[in-house]
Amino acid sequence: MQKLKAIWNLALTSGPESKVSKRWLLGKSGSSMDRKFASSGAYTIEKSGDYLRFQVADEVFLWPADLPAAPMIGILSELFTPTHPHQYQWGPTQVHPEDVVLDIGASEGAFSALVTGRCKQVIAVEPSRTMCALMRDLFRVRNQPCPQIVECLLGSRTATAYFAENPVNPGASRICTKPVDGAYQVPVLALDDLVQQTGIRPTYIKCDAEGAAFDILLGAREYLRTYRPKLAIASYHTDTEYADLFGLLKPMGYQILGKGFLFSHGKLRVQMLHAWHNAKESAGQTKGISAPA
Repeated sequence: MQKLKAIWNLALTSGPESKVSKRWLLGKSGSSMDRKFASSGAYTIEKSGDYLRFQVADEVFLWPADLPAAPMIGILSELFTPTHPHQYQWGPTQVHPEDVVLDIGASEGAFSALVTGRCKQVIAVEPSRTMCALMRDLFRVRNQPCPQIVECLLGSRTATAYFAENPVNPGASRICTKPVDGAYQVPVLALDDLVQQTGIRPTYIKCDAEGAAFDILLGAREYLRTYRPKLAIASYHTDTEYADLFGLLKPMGYQILGKGFLFSHGKLRVQMLHAWHNAKESAGQTKGISAPA
């Protein structure tokens, strides 16, 4: 009943969510795709020291051995299911050989690992010391050069914060404004400052920042206006995240498509926001991508 009410409210809204194809409500959900992937035999798992070693075809990924395997299986489902609502490489936001990819919220490094070697350069941004160490081990296991890892948070302005890792659920790690038990201090950088300091020029930005995406893009306004990178952003963490991001990017001339719906806290949230500037590319690639296959 709550979901039906959420669908009704979505039908009545005049916000940007109303433009997202309702056919996503009729297709398979991300959770059903995850269950199908989990039982598909498309991957293998084995214990390897401190890690679980996952293999999909010839691609290897790592996950802490003391954590449940299910979150990593879900991540692999998203990466290897083209029609998954949480798929980053979709429609006009594909990673191309000439791209410089900025992976914001890189976590275990699966997305960075998948696109390394398929693009010009990868830069991973991740505040978790545990996950940064895992990424370095991952690329050592894969026998690939490790991408540049920036151990920080991104935000609307340069500052400092405290980061509290959740040892059981890395996705539930949180940013703190003051010290708490187990938290450590990390720098917070505005993306505009980061690119000025380092000379990084990303052409593709993937972002899954647990609800911080709007603040991150606020700190990247100059770069977005000047360089117009492709954007693939997880937009389901709060009720207003998709609308807030839409309102920030649309005046910059971005073309925007939302993808997928997630039912959470009695509301339907748009799962992904994809944004780009190349009109010719979008005209050729947006046909048939407004809803799941």
